[in-house]
Parts: sequence; C-alpha cells; structure tokens
Amino acid sequence: MHARAGGDATEVARERIATLAVTLRAFAQAAGAEAAILLLDRGDGGQPFVVECPADGPVVLAEGEHVVELDPSRLAAEPLPLPPVRAYGPFPVEGLRSELAASSRTDAIHSELASPDGGLTQLARAVGQLAAAFPGRSVLTATFPTTDPAVPLHLAARAGDPLVLALGEQQFELPPGWPG
Repeated sequence: MHARAGGDATEVARERIATLAVTLRAFAQAAGAEAAILLLDRGDGGQPFVVECPADGPVVLAEGEHVVELDPSRLAAEPLPLPPVRAYGPFPVEGLRSELAASSRTDAIHSELASPDGGLTQLARAVGQLAAAFPGRSVLTATFPTTDPAVPLHLAARAGDPLVLALGEQQFELPPGWPG
C-alpha cells in the first residue's frame, strides 16, 4: 500500500509539473515573450522549484542541482486558465529608457512608457494575474523582446507585491497596485 501511495504522489507531482510547463509555454507564446520563468514556492521554506520555459524548445526544470529538460509538446496536460493577453513589441529601448530616466520615481510607467497602445500595461497585468495563480511566494518573470536584443525587458510578479520591471540591468519597482 505504501508503494502505491508513493506512486500516486509521484504521478500527482508529474501532472503538476506538466501543467506548469504547458501553462508557461502557452503564456509565453500568447504574450510574445521570449521566455517565462517560474520560481515555484513549495511551501516548505526550502529552495524554490524552477521552471524555465522559452517560447520554443525544451523546458528546463531545476530543483537544487538536479536539472531536467522536457518537451512540453509531448505532455498530455492542459494549461491553467490564462489571463487575457496578446503579443506586443518589440518594445523600443530608447523610448523606455528616456521615459524611465525622465522621472526619479516610476510614475512614468503610468504614461505607458513608450507603448502607445498600452502594451506594457496589458502585459504587466497579465504577468501579475498569472503569478497570482501560483502558491505562496512564487515569482513569475516574463522576458520580452526590445529593439535591442542585448537589452531585454523583464516583468516580474509575486502575488501581493509590486511588479518589478527590468530593462537590461536597470530595475524599477513599480507603484503598488499598478497596473490595476
């Protein structure tokens, strides 16, 4: 009986991992992200389980030093419900830099930065909503293309915390509650 219970737990873990992988792949592709990375809080106070999902190619799973790659297209899992999202970009690096530099605070974000159609706001909202679907202190980071491939745009979210925007090496904590 113990072997079966252990087998059931293993199967549940595999199903959960498959769901995470296909969810992150579906989100990355729908959002036009280069990658989505989840630091999954396991609730035990230990290191998070890492799921790194590029828009294409294998998904990388890491637990401490143990790393495994898998092909999400071969998984028989359904993604979690995704927030409304569509692809934008690439985002103009110089426009983003000048908007961020124009303010000593990140209130410039409210003006949509350099995205005239609200793309950054929509993507930030979607990243935040999807991050809220994961337990505890889990963090979801999505990487988006810019007009300079060496300077990606990162949006990171954790339920209950302000979003963080990074443009290359520059990081900005966004106002609490933004984008609403």
